[in-house]
Amino acid sequence: MEIKILQKEENFITFIIKGIDVALANALRRAIISEVPVMAIEKVVFEENSSVMPDEILAHRLGLIPLKTPLNSYLFPDECDCNGKDCAKCTALFTMDVKGPKMVTSKNLIPKDINVVPIYNNIPIVKIEKDQEIKLEAKACLGKATEHAKWQAGLASYEILNDDQFKFFVESFGNYSAIDLLNLAIDTLIKYNDKFKEYVLSLEKS
Repeated sequence: MEIKILQKEENFITFIIKGIDVALANALRRAIISEVPVMAIEKVVFEENSSVMPDEILAHRLGLIPLKTPLNSYLFPDECDCNGKDCAKCTALFTMDVKGPKMVTSKNLIPKDINVVPIYNNIPIVKIEKDQEIKLEAKACLGKATEHAKWQAGLASYEILNDDQFKFFVESFGNYSAIDLLNLAIDTLIKYNDKFKEYVLSLEKS
């Protein structure tokens, strides 16, 4: 197998990989898109929301704001021993307390953990007028895009150059750098392969 990097930027990478087949190329593409975990807001508790946007729509918009993800600092909720109590091992907290008139943006999400912050500060959320207010607590956790698109770390596609040569295009949403996203996807494929081998070996012994 050979890999040649054609273009490398913080959130974008293009490379040619040689010596694989379509099945492996597609597995890599799918791993980049849906198997790399990221942090996203999953729960929102409203104390006040007098904006024109209903609670559930506002919560949905908050969930789609991409967050920086220190992957090794958090557990998946179903792997945590807190039993769904949203402890610091599996949950990152945010607060918001704003009054109009103003455009509420991702900058108004105040993180408790400075390592889990909105990637962009200028994402518009909702415009509030005079005497309108939003006060809430939001909880972010790790997840994968196989469950919901808000946990998608980036995009990937490839062009078939010949039978064993593929040109890949990978773009990160900013949760990780593009090269880190690629490496995490490859690590995921290796883990799946190892688990499959263990399963086959267990069948042979049984």
